[in-house]
Amino acid sequence: MVTLIAGKKGTGKSKEIVKMANDMVAQVKGDAIFIDDDNRAMYDLLHELRFINIKEFPIETGEEFLGFICGLISNNYDIQKIFIDGILNCVKIEPDRLPAWFKKIEDISTAFSVDFIITMNYELPLPEALQNYMR
Repeated sequence: MVTLIAGKKGTGKSKEIVKMANDMVAQVKGDAIFIDDDNRAMYDLLHELRFINIKEFPIETGEEFLGFICGLISNNYDIQKIFIDGILNCVKIEPDRLPAWFKKIEDISTAFSVDFIITMNYELPLPEALQNYMR
């Protein structure tokens, strides 16, 4: 399952995903990962969540990020949830490539039974293909 929380900058998406991650970690039998582009949320998260600051790795594009995600999953089959705060802050994905990128995330989710919860700053109307992921 892929869940998208999108909206304008400053609307509380980061606080919402941190709360969701903390609430869900108790329910997850496997592992949960929280990916961000800085360390701001690190101290607000429960220690059971594996925190990753993506800027510590040489990852710039959406395709490189997908490879990183696949590496995480191939190394640990116990991962059940991956939270990604501010995907467009983490990596560069052109707006017209977002539907295809989310489709690949959905394919990974289905193939490996990993739920993705993703926030995204987006001020324009979302492409229709992304509406299906909105919660």
